[in-house]
Amino acid sequence: MRLFILLALVGGMLATPALAQQAPYLPYYSPDTVRVHEMAVAHRAAVQKYLVTPKSVSGEYKDHYKRIAQEACADVYNTVRYSALVDPVLNPYAQRVFEQIRKANPQLPAVQLVLSRNPEPNAHAVGNSTVMLNVGLLARLENESQLAYVLCHELAHIQYGHMERGLREQLTKIHSKQVRKEVKRIVADEYNISSKLKALALGLSLNSTFHHRKYEKQADSLGYALLRRTSFDPKQAYRVLQLLDKIDQPLSPEPLPLGQTFGCATSPYPLPEAPAKSKSIFTVAAPVQTVLETTDTLKSHPDCAKRMRYLSELAHGEIADAPAAPAPEFARIVAMSRLESVQSWFDYDCYDHALFEALQLLREEPQNAYLRSVVTLSLYELREHLLKHDFYEVVGNVSKHHPENFNQLLTTLYAWKADDYKGLLACFAQNGSPAAPTNEYALAANYAASALAGEPGAATLKQQYLANYHDGKFAKLLFPKPAAPTKKSIH
Repeated sequence: MRLFILLALVGGMLATPALAQQAPYLPYYSPDTVRVHEMAVAHRAAVQKYLVTPKSVSGEYKDHYKRIAQEACADVYNTVRYSALVDPVLNPYAQRVFEQIRKANPQLPAVQLVLSRNPEPNAHAVGNSTVMLNVGLLARLENESQLAYVLCHELAHIQYGHMERGLREQLTKIHSKQVRKEVKRIVADEYNISSKLKALALGLSLNSTFHHRKYEKQADSLGYALLRRTSFDPKQAYRVLQLLDKIDQPLSPEPLPLGQTFGCATSPYPLPEAPAKSKSIFTVAAPVQTVLETTDTLKSHPDCAKRMRYLSELAHGEIADAPAAPAPEFARIVAMSRLESVQSWFDYDCYDHALFEALQLLREEPQNAYLRSVVTLSLYELREHLLKHDFYEVVGNVSKHHPENFNQLLTTLYAWKADDYKGLLACFAQNGSPAAPTNEYALAANYAASALAGEPGAATLKQQYLANYHDGKFAKLLFPKPAAPTKKSIH
């Protein structure tokens, strides 16, 4: 799917005439946090009211419950306070779909939707009052009916009271006489105490996973019933599960053209493209996998295949099981959500993910000024952390659970030296059209590129940014105030 161009600088290169009529979009930012603070306080109070400590249980059970309730309240406050997306486009759109569902299902409790800037493709229900929808999931859907089913599914969790039921079931198991007796027996043993305790904990964890998956089936069923009461297409419920089954995969599995992107005649690319791994002629058996690795347990959304079969039976085979081209309005929502996701990765200091997602989207829009700004700023921050010796805090480790092309990028990032970045950015600018400083993102990127190259114009760009965006998104990141000097003690 082609993304519409964001900046007036490169306006006109749009996917469809319908998109061309839309105003350019940049990721939302506001220094005013009063609204999200008030929202956070309200949602915290709602969860606190919901998680009432049981009475007819042991003191240890009560203490454990209170700790979990306090953590849940703190978590919902922090999630809303620091990641609620209250922009003028995406949030009203999601709220409109949510209200259509609630009006068609008046029996539902008074629930509110919070659109989160979290780039992970997920959604979840909190207590009996809040549905959290990550913008990263909105970016991976195909149409409005699919969004409606996601919301119906989360509303079903609330209708069933799954959070409270799951919490009580798990605590009842942990604080049961059988478990306490088993812990005492293990501790009294002379050997292998640690491994036995780990085995017991694993058993409790798997038991919790079993109940969680049982709840997902219930939410699928009731969510489908809620969707059928609306004007949305219930056939899309099945397609949602198809998408969730593949949601951990990137938009494109193809290797990133890093040499082409960051190499040029004036500064040859410092690391050649990694060739595909060849299979050894001595390989006679597949690598041994653990029990968990032979299932889909490690997926963000496990058991989708089973859930799809169940939903197909529920719908009597009336399902949509093929990709659907989004309508122009929803295509615009998806495009915006993808850009918000890229910016969120950057704002969360996950510069490896921000760079990866921006490069993925640049395949479709190679001259997208916003995405090019993110690439420049990500490289600048990666080098800064490399110089500060905390590179590992902003770049993940290569893992067999990552997509191959993401591992390719991680391997490359660990191979680059601080001295490489100047040439990398110079070639990146040469291989595209550098963004003129017409907005905050482009101005910040121009400053980053100029500062990294050691150009005298960096000081002027800094002054220009602080004059126009004193409380801007990048002010504290690029221009942190020096720490106040500490008073020396007199001996």
